[in-house]
Amino acid sequence: MEIWRKQFQDWLESPLLEEEERRQMEQTAEEERRLLFSAPLAFGTAGLRGEMAPGPGGVNRFTIAQAALAFGRFLLETQPEARQKGVCLCCDARRNSRTFADAAARALSSLGLPIFLFPQPRPTPELSFAVRCLGAAGGMNVTASHNPRQFNGCKLYRHTGAQLTDEECAQVARRMADLPLLAPLPQGDQGKIHALDRSIDRQYLEAVAAESQPEAQTLPWRGKLTLVYTPLHGVGGLLLPQLLRSQGFTDLHCVEEQMAPDGDFPTAPSPNPEIPQAFALALKLARQVQADLVIATDPDADRVAFAALRQGEYQILSGHQAGCLLAEHLFSARRRLGTLPQRPFLVKSLVTTQLAEKIARSYGGQGLDAFTGFKHMANLAQNREDQGQGQCVLAFEEAIGAMVGSHCRDKDGLAAALALCHLAAQCLSQGISLWDKLEQLYQTHGFYLEDAFSLTFQGPEAQARMADAMDRLRACPPADLGGLPIGEIRDYLKGIALEPAANRAKPLCLSGADMVYYKAAGGDLAVRPSGTEPKIKCYLLAQGQSRAQAEESLAALRRAAPALLGQ
Repeated sequence: MEIWRKQFQDWLESPLLEEEERRQMEQTAEEERRLLFSAPLAFGTAGLRGEMAPGPGGVNRFTIAQAALAFGRFLLETQPEARQKGVCLCCDARRNSRTFADAAARALSSLGLPIFLFPQPRPTPELSFAVRCLGAAGGMNVTASHNPRQFNGCKLYRHTGAQLTDEECAQVARRMADLPLLAPLPQGDQGKIHALDRSIDRQYLEAVAAESQPEAQTLPWRGKLTLVYTPLHGVGGLLLPQLLRSQGFTDLHCVEEQMAPDGDFPTAPSPNPEIPQAFALALKLARQVQADLVIATDPDADRVAFAALRQGEYQILSGHQAGCLLAEHLFSARRRLGTLPQRPFLVKSLVTTQLAEKIARSYGGQGLDAFTGFKHMANLAQNREDQGQGQCVLAFEEAIGAMVGSHCRDKDGLAAALALCHLAAQCLSQGISLWDKLEQLYQTHGFYLEDAFSLTFQGPEAQARMADAMDRLRACPPADLGGLPIGEIRDYLKGIALEPAANRAKPLCLSGADMVYYKAAGGDLAVRPSGTEPKIKCYLLAQGQSRAQAEESLAALRRAAPALLGQ
């Protein structure tokens, strides 16, 4: 009998399973059974994530309890003071999130760890803030962020409030492998589980408000800025409206159909604000009230997307564009307010626009690159601050995530939304739009245009076929990108940069991530497999002294990218 079949049978016959779980197993198709029982959950770009289903490859009360036990043991073995400092624990509003959080609380408390539990669903960034605020040894949030309704999972946090590094994730994974999965769940120690009160909400919102760099002269204009907001049935609606109104943004219209947290996402089948369809109801309301700015947060409110009027039509700002506007606002406001640190810096992912670095430098700051994912970006920011190498003003990536200041060490949709509202109010006072402000940045620093696309792989051999595709890129480097000569090919897995014209190689500062990055005259192209989905992602980054020049380069990159992957 194949191993996965035996695993399936063991689970099906286990007295530990509830009838609903057994019924769910019996209803799964053969291929799904094989996937769920062939391999355990694996850490991706942001924690553990998968479909809610019985089995070692699904997210269920057994896999969440196993992850919590492994995480707790990791904390106890790496931080002797963890037994005194404890762990912050939170969940979002997805189906089963509270059940999974309770299982995690019992598992962690069974190790003697004090647990500081959010009694209600809360945003992921508030969990990161709580870890820092309470001085906890770590944190755990039950969430699948912006994934579809059938997914769930968990994110694990260090004592700094940043997510675990890759090496730390590997250590937790090894401890998970040493623990029996199909075993009685720990009953825990209820005396160790402490419910957090609403004061943590107040402290979090106060910290977010302070980091957004409000300026007194915009106060009369904040109430004139017409806003539309949707949390897409997520937890952002529990806090963001009151935050905005408390800061003077009183002309706020919420999409009522999407305000209540609901893990079924009834009006948002794909609750990901990166996808234009997620804005449908918000844009309908925006047209009715003639909104200046439309805001959408994802289910755990760590990501945020914006839309604003451009020539009479609402257009969604890309993560690149929103991040650059945030950078301009935060650096300029801090300079005017006298709060710009001596050595300010900005962190962005490698696949994010280089315009951000130009903005940081124009204010005497520095732009730093990190691998995709906020566990890399937040830990880089924290390490540099710990070493006295400056202060992080902003970190952001193209995937609509931004970390504003230092109140938390993860992307924060509430903080980014408030900061951009302050910039929008400033623009309103000057009679310009956010798009006009962006155009000013282009005129000052050069034109930067971006695009992206993904190649999806399906079936049981998806990961192997993705690996083969990346191997082919390394084995057969192109001479140009749609006619743009290549000056450098960077292999971030090996940490080597090749200069084809000079036939020489040099080491890179970063290594260990499966990414091939082509630097060409007029633009860059990065290719990497997704850390959470069976996709290979291509990032197109064009630049030019004029918009026409940048558009020409982007067109060349669009021709080159599919050809590289044989499409």
